[in-house]
Amino acid sequence: MEAMGIIGFIFGLAGLSYATTAKRDIAELKQEFEDFKASIESPDK
Repeated sequence: MEAMGIIGFIFGLAGLSYATTAKRDIAELKQEFEDFKASIESPDK
């Protein structure tokens, strides 16, 4: 039973790591997209 807890803990940490990495990547992509939109809109004005 204790082994299952350890395995669950390891998978939980791996999932948390993946989630935080994905969140950071999405935030970077959103920022790049906003910068891209601003660069497209700037010459028009």
